[in-house]
Amino acid sequence: MSAPTGTLQIAARREAGRTILERVRYEGISRCSRAFPSGDATRIVLSQLGPGVVRGDAVTTHGRLGPGAHLIVTSQTATRLMGGPRSSRARATWTLGEGAVLELIGEPLVANAGARYESTTTIELEARSLALVSDIVQLPAGTDVRLTTSIRRSGCELYYDAIDAAAAAPHVVGSFAFLGLEATAISTILTALDRCADDARDVRAGVGQLPDGAFCRLTAADAWTARAVLREMRIDVWTAYAHTAL
Repeated sequence: MSAPTGTLQIAARREAGRTILERVRYEGISRCSRAFPSGDATRIVLSQLGPGVVRGDAVTTHGRLGPGAHLIVTSQTATRLMGGPRSSRARATWTLGEGAVLELIGEPLVANAGARYESTTTIELEARSLALVSDIVQLPAGTDVRLTTSIRRSGCELYYDAIDAAAAAPHVVGSFAFLGLEATAISTILTALDRCADDARDVRAGVGQLPDGAFCRLTAADAWTARAVLREMRIDVWTAYAHTAL
């Protein structure tokens, strides 16, 4: 029996001061919600049919944001990664027009023993476009789960992150990255991330600077603690960023 597959195509544009979904097409096990307004942005919720990611599942997502569009992409709930002899995989590519903003807000990935899963996300930025990406992974020992994120602009890689969370088991690993920033905004974003890291309880966090952005890696005892901290980081970072534009 062939492994389940899913494909998803998304396109968004900015019109009359808000972001509009102009195309959503899904096939197989992939699903996408209707659009939910969120200020001048639009939020969508992605999901997958079944009890979780089952052995051999293969999902591909292609997204395109027109100039000035702002799309927030989340998951329906925590995702179970089931065990089995066959690896599962997810591939996502996003292309952002000038001044577009993409937020990829991952819910926790929770793996069963023996899970084998590989997720690769590639984001192509144009001038003044921004990408904010956060992920949470909870794995027992003995899993083979890898998450890779690459953010590029004009053929130059701005950010590359590869999470092998099994090395940190039984701890939960969280990551947060904000890329495409002007040099004048980076110090403000770093200050906001440092403040969140210092205020967070029951986590260990490290904040780093990149030429075009900032990132944070943290570990926690459980996924929901990590999720709460990453949520506060996202809120504080956007508040700080808004002040740089005043």
